Amino acid sequence: MGNLAEDTAVRRRDDHYRGALSEDWRIWGPQGGYIASVALRAAGQACGRPRPASINAQFCRAGHFAPVDIIVEVLRETRVASVVDVEIRQDGELLLKAAVWGVDDLDGLEHHSHTRPGPLPDPETLPPTSERMADESGPSYPFWQNLDNRQPHWIEDWDNRPAMPAERGEWFRFLPQARFDDPWVDACRSLVLIDVGSWPVAVLPHIGELDYFAPTTEVTARFIGDGRDDEWLESWAWAPRATGGLIGARGEIWSRDGRLIAMGGSTLLCRPAARRPD
Repeated sequence: MGNLAEDTAVRRRDDHYRGALSEDWRIWGPQGGYIASVALRAAGQACGRPRPASINAQFCRAGHFAPVDIIVEVLRETRVASVVDVEIRQDGELLLKAAVWGVDDLDGLEHHSHTRPGPLPDPETLPPTSERMADESGPSYPFWQNLDNRQPHWIEDWDNRPAMPAERGEWFRFLPQARFDDPWVDACRSLVLIDVGSWPVAVLPHIGELDYFAPTTEVTARFIGDGRDDEWLESWAWAPRATGGLIGARGEIWSRDGRLIAMGGSTLLCRPAARRPD
């Protein structure tokens, strides 16, 4: 089991930062939202702003579970905000390129006009997904040990289900630490969930043996709320269109009391299932 704060931590070394990708966050390879979280943490240290506003990350190649070098450049600073360019490299190869905005605590327009999907049943009333899958065979990736997942619309017989809309809402609580006081660390929770929700909803309209898997090519998150006081996050994902080898997905992260915390999306690239890593 991995700890999100510890496993995304970076340290300054001469003219760059140094981190390590932990095996505890493996799905196929290092989970994309987790790698992007390492970039987010480095940007936060470099700009020194109180909180992140957004990240747009491009995944250039698959990484492995080993140390990484993080090159950070503050491109512009104003009195209230900074934009930071981040590169994560491993063995000299570029893994990720990201742009990150950090901002000060500001006054501005205040409204909350978006309608919350659902809402879902309270997570405490739902059984953990780990209990529901206790008797299931098949690969179990270490990544899922880091999350307490509660699904309100559980599919008992996956092989014989009908085609379904490409959308889903579910609850998540991170393990062993559920929330974090540092806004830059806590934002990583939303970033991980926005990325990981895309492929599971993309397969819902498709029945039978899947001929593809779909790694993330880019992920974007906008951290527009503060979820640090809530252990549970309500995660919604949609994949409204898949065509020509591409899947477009979007996600929203809500607090337990109905506040929109983060929103974003990702692009996935379909590849033959035979080429999927173990």
